[in-house]
Amino acid sequence: MKRILPLLFIALILVTACNSNKDRDTFDSAEKKYNEKKYAEALTDYKLVIEEYPSGDFAAKSLMRVGSLYQMFLVPNVQGDESNKKAVEYYRELYKNFPKSADAPKALFMSGFILANNLNKLDEAKLTYQTFLDKFPKHELVPQIKMELENLGKSPEEILENKLSSK
Repeated sequence: MKRILPLLFIALILVTACNSNKDRDTFDSAEKKYNEKKYAEALTDYKLVIEEYPSGDFAAKSLMRVGSLYQMFLVPNVQGDESNKKAVEYYRELYKNFPKSADAPKALFMSGFILANNLNKLDEAKLTYQTFLDKFPKHELVPQIKMELENLGKSPEEILENKLSSK
């Protein structure tokens, strides 16, 4: 028994070490495909990172990439509102699961932006923007969010008219 325990420990370390590189390898593969504009293949790899390594080092970055793929309508056979809803879903998942990630503020902002400007879900957008202001009061996107809140629900013409009349 004394001989088996150290062997099991070594085996565990080897398995862990091998798995720690798989998420990086899969993410790197996704990035390569993304840069080659093979978006469907990249999406598959990003989703694999998210599913297989949900708390790994590359899960947050993969969530951000998947959200942006949906936001930019680069996912085959998914368009319009469906694509926007999926983008919001992935951005929200990033913020929820990785609130301290460098991408969390941008993901929260993008979910609010899509809700307001693409899906016309103004109440949800307002709550999302307010959450951003509460969680990241000194972030560089704060002025943009305040402007978004001021103009929430207004047409471009109304925004322009307000800008011109305030001068």
